[in-house]
Amino acid sequence: YGHTVPLSDEGKAFCIFYSLFGIPITLFFLSVVVQRVMVLVTQRPVSYFHRRWAMSKSKLAAIHATCLAIIMTLLLLIIPAWIFISLEKDWDFLESLYFCFISLTTIGLGDYVPGETNSKEANPHPQLYRLAITG
Repeated sequence: YGHTVPLSDEGKAFCIFYSLFGIPITLFFLSVVVQRVMVLVTQRPVSYFHRRWAMSKSKLAAIHATCLAIIMTLLLLIIPAWIFISLEKDWDFLESLYFCFISLTTIGLGDYVPGETNSKEANPHPQLYRLAITG
């Protein structure tokens, strides 16, 4: 969130060099993992319900995609936003949802940073909290 940056020229050069190799390797790894997960999460359930209920695969695929979208929205956006409402006393639901979306999409504007409260009662261990959230 803009607070940890390389200050030396060597550190900046290392970040560039590391990114040139790290980003493509990460993308390759993620594509391999997604290919494996897609078989388990999409193809097998649709085939199973197609055999069990004798519905068309296209209709089952649409229902399945809708269910997955709802589950992922709940798990990645709505539930974390409700958690942030209780952890961040100054944030409302929209601000919490905005933070979750901006962080999850790696836009990371830094306009909302968890743990920026000055109250020791609200957060007795601010450094540990910030590390756990933004880590």
